[in-house]
Amino acid sequence: MKKKKVLLFFPLAASLLMMSCNGKPVSSSESTSSSGTGNPTSETTTTSEITPEVKTIYTAPGANSKGAGTYDDPINIYNAIASLKAGNTLILKDGIYDTPQRFYVLEGTQNGTEEYPITIKAEHDGKATLDFIKMGFGSNNRGLQLCSDWWYVKGLIVKSAGDNGIYIGGNHITVENCEVYACMDSGIQIGRANTLQQEIATWPSYNTVLNCTSHDNSDPTGEDADGFACKLTTGVGNVFKGCIAYNNIDDGWDLYAKADTGPIGPVTIEDCVAFNNGVASDGHGMESSDGNGFKLGGEQISVQHIVKNCVAFNNLAHGFTDNSNPGPIYIENCTSYNNSIREPDANNIDLNRENVESNGNYFKNILSFSSGDKSNTTHYETEMTNSYDHFYGAADHCVFFYGLTTFYIEGPESCNYESETLRGKPFVPKMNPFVSTEVPVTGANEDGTYDYYILRNKEDYTIDLGDFLRVNPESEFAHMGTNNSCLGANLHGKRG
Repeated sequence: MKKKKVLLFFPLAASLLMMSCNGKPVSSSESTSSSGTGNPTSETTTTSEITPEVKTIYTAPGANSKGAGTYDDPINIYNAIASLKAGNTLILKDGIYDTPQRFYVLEGTQNGTEEYPITIKAEHDGKATLDFIKMGFGSNNRGLQLCSDWWYVKGLIVKSAGDNGIYIGGNHITVENCEVYACMDSGIQIGRANTLQQEIATWPSYNTVLNCTSHDNSDPTGEDADGFACKLTTGVGNVFKGCIAYNNIDDGWDLYAKADTGPIGPVTIEDCVAFNNGVASDGHGMESSDGNGFKLGGEQISVQHIVKNCVAFNNLAHGFTDNSNPGPIYIENCTSYNNSIREPDANNIDLNRENVESNGNYFKNILSFSSGDKSNTTHYETEMTNSYDHFYGAADHCVFFYGLTTFYIEGPESCNYESETLRGKPFVPKMNPFVSTEVPVTGANEDGTYDYYILRNKEDYTIDLGDFLRVNPESEFAHMGTNNSCLGANLHGKRG
């Protein structure tokens, strides 16, 4: 086989990164209407011009629509959100908000600014819950749908929406320290505000999902409910950092691109974890569910995604997959362990599409490993763990797992799993690479889900896996990376 050139990965094209956000002027609005319960309808809009007003408003479960919005006299949450403008901060007091209707901020109707964003946050992180259990399944039944610009959402729990829990259709929106679960589509999704937006320049861009957890989302078909989705119609500069996706009925992350709409903007995923996807915490799953940890494309459309310092384990299908995206995908310091729980032809690493122009993907400091046995989460039998990693492009200090054999590529050099000469050098590890392979968990909750908040630092919500999948400093893997560094991801907090 003819030896390929070593791939050189360059930063994303400047023309893509400089692509403008949706610059559509703020439109005039309709007056706010109220239902008999004092809640504005789900289609309410507000004012037309951005006039910053630094102001704090309070809401609480059961608050009156005529409340003053003060701490002692909070206002109804629907009225509060409908009234927000640039510079406003809405604080949700602790409790469960019975929310049968979606919160829908229409395109361009409630824009903040970079200096004066619109803020919605829990008074105490994780203590204010938007519960949409009464909503019912439906494509319009999203929980919190933000299609205006410069919003900041922090510390909320969003559950049981009839579609997405949080949908981001605007630009420069940050969602931080939120937990979304039991929704009937992807927990947090980025996508265009409306079908009239046909060009990538009009699609949502420069959004950040930070330190969020999305789990146990499940739709009736089993094909749509991912932990996080940035797919189909998304612009540039969208970032997921410090996020955890587990036990979602489909994938942990879905970056699907579709031929009808063309390429999406490159997405960056950093410091994130995906596990147990393809089956819910209560054990139910569907044959139609994919069950990938990180699904990085679709329909053979080339997008240059970046994945750094991420971990995938115990997913029913692949840990990391291009899903036909010819790339080039840049993947650095990632750990993939004991994936392909259900699929015999799935792997820890499945990034093998050949792009003639780019000559493949770029792998750096990758650690793929299988322990030798696995517990199948669909029928609970113990089976042999195997992974025929598919990798193509160039590798720089990487360990791949191929047919119960560990291969090391020092590099940087061309790699191709189909070629014995480009697969790497086989070696037998002296020990298991990890300090611990026991998943830290606090046990089942009353609703059948599992509490994995132990995976986060309680002070700042960053991920802290402790000794789980931490590379043993006594093993050879601790010095096989570039410049004698440790292979794989480091998500071990203060103990890392």
